[in-house]
This record gives sequence, structure tokens and C-alpha cells, in this order.
Amino acid sequence: MKTLQQLLAPYPTDEFLAENWTQKAIHICAGDSQKFKTFFSWNDLNYLLNYHRLTEPDLRFSMNGKSLPQTRNPQDWSALVRQGATLIVNGVHHRVPTVAQLAANLRHDIGYETHINLYCSPAQQQGFDCHYDTHDVLILQIDGEKQWFVYRETVLYPISDMVSSKERQPQEPPYLECVLKAGDLLYIPRGHWHYAVACEHPSLHLTVGIECQTGLDWLSWLMRDLLQQNPSWRQSLPATIDGDTNATQQQLDALRLHLIETLHQPDILCKYIESLTYRNQPRLPVTLPAQIGTDIFQYGFMTQFAWSPLHRIRVKQIGSEHYQVLVGSKQIDLKGVPVILVENLFNRDEFSLYDIADWAPEMDFEGDIAPLITRFITEGILQVKTDPPLS
Repeated sequence: MKTLQQLLAPYPTDEFLAENWTQKAIHICAGDSQKFKTFFSWNDLNYLLNYHRLTEPDLRFSMNGKSLPQTRNPQDWSALVRQGATLIVNGVHHRVPTVAQLAANLRHDIGYETHINLYCSPAQQQGFDCHYDTHDVLILQIDGEKQWFVYRETVLYPISDMVSSKERQPQEPPYLECVLKAGDLLYIPRGHWHYAVACEHPSLHLTVGIECQTGLDWLSWLMRDLLQQNPSWRQSLPATIDGDTNATQQQLDALRLHLIETLHQPDILCKYIESLTYRNQPRLPVTLPAQIGTDIFQYGFMTQFAWSPLHRIRVKQIGSEHYQVLVGSKQIDLKGVPVILVENLFNRDEFSLYDIADWAPEMDFEGDIAPLITRFITEGILQVKTDPPLS
């Protein structure tokens, strides 16, 4: 919960999860205008606009609740913002390393897929009409100020196809009005209506979308699992001849019994929960030239290594000196590895070859250590730190 705690501070995480999560919006004042600038800044935005080939739907503009026509000319982008349009960059976590790590860490903390979009609004402008989202959001105010209005839900727990444009807007006044200043956070549960207006200066904020799972998602997973298990679920139902439905009822009854048997499997819930851990993980990074076997041990025993910053490592013991390493969607079997090495290796963010020599002095470098480290690097889960070690 380290990243979530940092974002919510000074508000207690336990209180947030008990009183606010999925229930009620909250504005958290940090009193630190620099709090979120390590994740993103105006310089980062300019870099995206100048050096990334952004097009719709990744780059778009909205003004007074209306989406504006696409334009590919960067000279038009600043002109649109000057005219009052809000600039949106979707999927910033796919383009900025600090934002990618934020999304990955939050995913590990909360257990659900996260995505992060950027919003740049000119002073005293409203980009969107009052609406609700079908996912929970954390709004991190980077710079400027923005006034927010949050209303109670009119539809409980809306899902992706229950868009707010098809629903009646709330008639009661907002239950939360606040001005987000740089360093402040706003949490809005899915289904809660809201809109915002920039204040006296341009506003820059990140919106973290959290795609919570529901019972319907479990049913969808279960359906896919049934399709793989038993082709009878894909079989056509019998034709109804002269209104005779007996054959159809018999086939449906057989499927019903199979469903009941499936639901009574002792591990069925664990299988689904386990699948959530590895679904939609960030891709493992490409790290050249080390990943093609070049310059892996360029500083000898002083060479430093670091695990992928976007992933958490899970280790399962299969037998004596036999382990299964799970990183994202990748699975690696390790055999003949001492327990003390496993306990140290996978519980540190960084380590050196000297560390390995201390943990497992009986292991041979050429025969044991070098092949092990090389395998982790070529698989993409371990990275060589390129900075020279401190003497």
C-alpha cells in the first residue's frame, strides 16, 4: 500500500478504504504544491507534444462539453488551448516512465488495472459537461487550480455500456465542492456525477482510472473457463419441432448440472482471483544491449542489477531447491538454487555480484551465477544498472 499511502497522505489509508472507497468523494489537501510534480510536469507535456506522434484518440480536445475536430498540426494545438479548449492526452502511462511506474505500483497496491490520462485546461474554462465515469478516479493536481463539483449517483454501480450521456442528470445540489490546488488529490467513485472549471491560471492534472472488477466480470471469466473446459457449451441447442422443447430442456439441464459441478470446485474462486494478479500487466521492458547478451557484467563483481520497476515478483517453492518465479505473465522455473540465495535475491530491489557471492559463496560464477543472471536479463525481468558503481 506504499504508493496509495503516499498519494493519500496525510489522510489515513484505512479510513479512506472504510469511508470513501466506492462510496463517497473526498478532497485531500496535502499542503505541498510539489507533491505530484515528480510524476509529471509542464516540461513532460511539452516533450510529449513535440516528440511523440500523438493522434486521436490519444490526443484530443474538448471545449464547453463538446469534442473538437481532430487536427494533426502541432501549431493548432496551442491555438486551441488559447481559445479555451482542454487538451487531453490518453494513456500517459504508456509514454512517461514515472507515470508508468505510478500506474504499475497502484495496480499492485489496489489489485486492479489502472490507466492514467492527462488534462490541460486554460484559465477559467470548463472542458466537459457534468458526467459520471464507469470507473473510480484519483485526480492528482500537478499545477494551477481547478474547482470541482461532485454529485451523488443516479445509477448504482454503472458499467462501461451504461454511459452518463444516456442518463438523467442529478437534480440535487453537489455534495462536494472544492478547489484543487497543486499537490491536492480528489477521489471520485464511479457513477458519481462531476464537472470542473479551471480557476485563474491554467490547470494541469493527471486522472488515474481504476478499473475495479465486479461480479459480472467473474461471470465473464467463468464463461470463458467453461468454454475451454467443455465443448458442450458451444454446441447448438436442438431445433424445436412442432413446439416440442423436451430435447432442449434435456440439453440445458445437462449444462446446468455441469455449471453446478464447476461452481463446487474447491479452487474455482482461487483460480479467478489468481487470474486477476496477472491480467493486463505492463509489458516487460526492452533493455538493450544487455538483453541480447552484451555488456552484462561490464563492471565485474561491482556490476549492479535491478528488477523491473513495473512488476512485482512472486516466488513459489515447488520442491527442495526448486522454485517457480512469476513476473507479470512470465513464469520461470529454477532448479538447484540454494534457499538462502532465493530469500535474498527476490527480496531486494537491487543487488550486485558481490552480494550474490556473500549469499551463496559455494556457487561457481561461470557455471552457476552468470547463466542465472543472464537468463533473468534476457527474459526481461532483470536490468543491468548502467551507471558506474561508486568506488
